[in-house]
Amino acid sequence: MNPFLYPKTKHVRQQTPRQYATYQSFKPALQREFRRRCVYCQMPDSIVNPQLYGVDHYRPKTLFPEWETRYENLFYCCNPCNSRKGDYWPSVAKLRTHFIPNPCDHEMFRHLRFRGATVTRRSNAGAIALRLLDLNDPEVVKKRELVIESIAVFLEKRAELLLLRGQLLCLDRADAKADIQTLQANLEKIRSHLTILCGAEPPPDDLPTHSPV
Repeated sequence: MNPFLYPKTKHVRQQTPRQYATYQSFKPALQREFRRRCVYCQMPDSIVNPQLYGVDHYRPKTLFPEWETRYENLFYCCNPCNSRKGDYWPSVAKLRTHFIPNPCDHEMFRHLRFRGATVTRRSNAGAIALRLLDLNDPEVVKKRELVIESIAVFLEKRAELLLLRGQLLCLDRADAKADIQTLQANLEKIRSHLTILCGAEPPPDDLPTHSPV
């Protein structure tokens, strides 16, 4: 299971926050809107720290002040990506090819793709984002590798516990109940760890434990 995957369809905004006077007030809605992930690097805030995430203005507020508090211009973004993106905005002549992809206006997978822990470009716009946002910063890649490897370990352990639980359920023994309860507690702990690593609820215990990367 690789939690670092770009969506293949455009995101349709679901949150409908009221109009705030300051863009920072939209952060909780944006966090829910984009499933606690930076829209550019896909790192879940559950792995880092929500305080290290903020509100990105897709159209820079310095160039488009009228868009500063318009929800459709705001995205959930980690501070490093936000800082690197800065006030970038392509010229009119390059607007169709030198933009930075965002999940609401573009199909992200057409521009960027994860191969394991590394981001690869799939378009000129993807190359712009890859370079400007430094999406393959060595320290970030190491962190992604650790997350992916940790998920694999937890999934393997979960598969073992599920198999053992199934065997115990077939036994008609009074002492099996306590063992099953212990197994269930361990499964819940693994589920909690996977939620943190994935930034979202993992697959239920009765579903396959592996999915394609």
